[in-house]
Amino acid sequence: MARLTWIDETGVNPENLNKMTQDEDFKPAILAFNGDSGRTITHNYGHTDYQLIVNPAAGSQGFIGDVWITKSSNTAVVYNSGSGRGNFAYVIMPHA
Repeated sequence: MARLTWIDETGVNPENLNKMTQDEDFKPAILAFNGDSGRTITHNYGHTDYQLIVNPAAGSQGFIGDVWITKSSNTAVVYNSGSGRGNFAYVIMPHA
């Protein structure tokens, strides 16, 4: 069976992504939810072709509500609709 592999100019491929998640230096950052005021994450990609993964850092008992993200070229804002203001872990990485 043929195996599909994509590689872009940065050398990213599925094997590298798997290695990246196992790398001890690659740790998610932690911030706190801030409701409909949002929590801003600043980066220097200069474009919106990136993925932002957000996970609550602890059980929220349903108080976080819906979570959504708005992206711009050098920032992303994470919002939540509920009253929960607990921490979330996030990882941001460019798309290939």
